[in-house]
Amino acid sequence: MKKIGFFGGTFDPIHFGHINLALQLMEIHQLDEVIVCPAGRSPFKTHLAPIAAASHRLTMAELAIEDIDSFRLSRIEIEKPGISYTIDTLRELRKDLDEKTELFLLLSVDAIETFHLWKDPEAIVELARPLIGSRGDVQLPIPPSPVENALRWGLTPTLLLEISSTQIRDRLKKRLYCGHLANAKVLDYIQRFSLYS
Repeated sequence: MKKIGFFGGTFDPIHFGHINLALQLMEIHQLDEVIVCPAGRSPFKTHLAPIAAASHRLTMAELAIEDIDSFRLSRIEIEKPGISYTIDTLRELRKDLDEKTELFLLLSVDAIETFHLWKDPEAIVELARPLIGSRGDVQLPIPPSPVENALRWGLTPTLLLEISSTQIRDRLKKRLYCGHLANAKVLDYIQRFSLYS
């Protein structure tokens, strides 16, 4: 049975924290592949569009994962107009997968605070079991439910890199070194197009 992880996010820009999380979850849970999918527009950020255009975020994600054989890029959310809902994307992906393929949703521990507010969270956990990189003991901020049970099952102790896209954008504005935070090819691309200056 093939095991595929879906890893979505705004990726504005993508950084080592993202890659580290997805790689660890893939290795710990022995996934065959990770689909990296930049979001078109997040339902939780409707008041604040991504700073870099979708085409730039897609290219940066492509550059960040091009040397990782088991990672592949999906354009599904970028090419779809409107708000990106994880459940819609997972349903679309499921159509193209073999019935025996198992789908997983890769998440950071920060995402579970609002997970119960996502569109159709029960359907999400039915379609793709969540795998959540965590720092150890985590209190789930939602009432007991099938969603809570699925999230608890997926909690995975990982080494998390405390990096944020906001931190990188702030450092880039100040012309500070960012090579310890993001892939050199991504940083070169950012510089070439003056994305966050």
